[in-house]
Parts: sequence; structure tokens; C-alpha cells
Amino acid sequence: MRSVDTDLGVAACVVNENKILLVKESRGSSEGLWGMPKGAVDQGEAPTRAVIRELKEECGIYGDVVGLIAIRERINRDIPGIFLAYSVTIQDEEIKIDPTEISDYGWFKISDFGNIDWISRAMRDIAESALDGNILRSKDYSNERKGHYIVFS
Repeated sequence: MRSVDTDLGVAACVVNENKILLVKESRGSSEGLWGMPKGAVDQGEAPTRAVIRELKEECGIYGDVVGLIAIRERINRDIPGIFLAYSVTIQDEEIKIDPTEISDYGWFKISDFGNIDWISRAMRDIAESALDGNILRSKDYSNERKGHYIVFS
């Protein structure tokens, strides 16, 4: 297999009592728009670790990846873009947003979705899938394989 330059991003879909955690972006092209806590994967970083790091950086909470909700793929300027939306359970419900990245947060029911200014229609669809419980469960084979190795099925 050969490597290809890729734009790789992740999102944390945190669902609690039929509500999903959404954050409002405070900067960039998505400023003022809502979506799940998200960000880019760093060089040499596993996507499952990146999503937990992003959740901690943006919301001040730790979590555990339990599965995969969605995969978005696109081509932008001839570079493939892959976006992985993970189902994440949280260990602490006390959210402390980083105001340099996030201006607000909230827990939303699917009936609230029509009143939200979303980052994209795809982000809304991913949130709906998370609330519907459509999850590919994760299986960690890292110990057997002697390196990071996770399968979603």
C-alpha cells in the first residue's frame, strides 16, 4: 500500500439521555455555527486518540471511544479528505469550553435540530445517526498486534 496526502479530521459524538453535545465555533470559516467537538489529526497520531484529545481541548472532558458513527469522504483541491465521527462516552459531565475555539455548548434533542445553524448538512446527518444509535463497535487488537490496531464492525 502506498501513502497519500490526506486531510484527516475527527468528531466526538457524545450522547447522553437522548441528547447530543454540540459546540458553537468561535473562529474560522465555521464561526458561529454548531457541530460536534472536532478537529484535525496530528502527524503520527491515531484518529481515536485525536478525537479524545480534541474533546479535552475544546470541552475540558475526557472520554472513551466506543464505536464509529460515520465516515465522510471528499476531494478538495485534489486532496482526499476523510472525516471520522466517533461515538464517545464521557467520564465527567462538567464541561469547560476553551473560548479561543468554542463560544458556546449545549445538549440538544433531535427535535431541536431545525433551530440550529449547523456547520453543514452532513454534520447534522451525523448527529442524527448518533442519536439513532447507529454505531459500529470498536475492537482493540493493539496488544495482539503489538501496535495501535483497532477495528470497527
